[in-house]
Amino acid sequence: MMRHKTIIQVILLSLSMGILTGCKEKAINPEDDIPLFKGFIEENIDKVADDPYISSTLRPDDEMYEVLLDLQRGIPWDDKIQQRFSKLMSKGNEHAMIIKARSGLLNIEKRSYWASVLTDLMEKGNPYAAYWLSSKSNICHMYLGSRNLGNKVAKDLGLDTSYENKYCTEAIYQKAVEGFKNLAAQGDLRAQYFLLKDKGLDKSVEKREEYIKEIIRFAESHYYKPLMDYLHTLKKPSRRGLEFRTKEFRELGLDLYRVASNNYYTPAMSILMAYETDNHTLYNRMKQSGGRYYFWAMAIDRSDELTEKEKYCHAVLFEKIYKDIDFYGFDSGWPEKGDYDESICNIDKEIAEMKPMIYIDYFTKSDNWGQG
Repeated sequence: MMRHKTIIQVILLSLSMGILTGCKEKAINPEDDIPLFKGFIEENIDKVADDPYISSTLRPDDEMYEVLLDLQRGIPWDDKIQQRFSKLMSKGNEHAMIIKARSGLLNIEKRSYWASVLTDLMEKGNPYAAYWLSSKSNICHMYLGSRNLGNKVAKDLGLDTSYENKYCTEAIYQKAVEGFKNLAAQGDLRAQYFLLKDKGLDKSVEKREEYIKEIIRFAESHYYKPLMDYLHTLKKPSRRGLEFRTKEFRELGLDLYRVASNNYYTPAMSILMAYETDNHTLYNRMKQSGGRYYFWAMAIDRSDELTEKEKYCHAVLFEKIYKDIDFYGFDSGWPEKGDYDESICNIDKEIAEMKPMIYIDYFTKSDNWGQG
């Protein structure tokens, strides 16, 4: 009897271990995603948009366009930018107020004031204000959290620190979620993507196909951030940076980057240019979009195609757009600032012909603002 009991225990243990092993082994297999993209790629890979702003967060007629473009380009804040913000804020532009408040939290003397600005907007129902004051906000924990060392300094200076222990909570985050549900119901794609991640759809094994279909739906509406986030998960670190984990992922990724690039999405163009250094059409499209990587790619990969005067004009154009002098004297073969008269370059015409798209949005963290 004892022997039978032992045998039964062994069998039950083996079954339970098998069940546990099976659960443990159940994981996302991105290779299964590849067929799901087939139809989307075939339908779109040869289509080139005739609208350079088709994938842009904002168009030039939006009053926030220049603000986000300057942030995206990493332009240092000066009196002109400050005046633009002041004008927008005086008109009650909540996005401008939130961006200014997010930056203002860095100032220990003004921290309490800008926290109150975000609070007022949150109480009016603005989900972005709630999000940046919530438990999921990096700047909230960094500047308003109870463990922030700057608060002790503020107290020593006699400054208002009543914001301590009021923010960075899950309750505030849920208030943001409810607000984004309203925006999502109105068709806001960025709010819809926020809710998708909040529900963990991007991490679900059972709902993997639904997640991929959502990425495709966003891309069909020319919102490519979800697609870029997805492709990032197919990569691994290497000595040269990130690279696709398999040949199949690389083929899928490049095709999807081509689709986004054909719709003027500069982050996709930047990556694709590293693979297609001889693609003159791609380079010209990137230049038209005013993307930062165009300047670096030309200087690093194709500088031998440029005359010395063209190199000088390349440096002048970059300086006019990005307020930076990186390409003067870029290496021994590049002229220094002042070696030529800028009149040889016709810079105003080149800038006028550019159609800069904006890929950052109101979710973008401030340390990622100035990447393009």
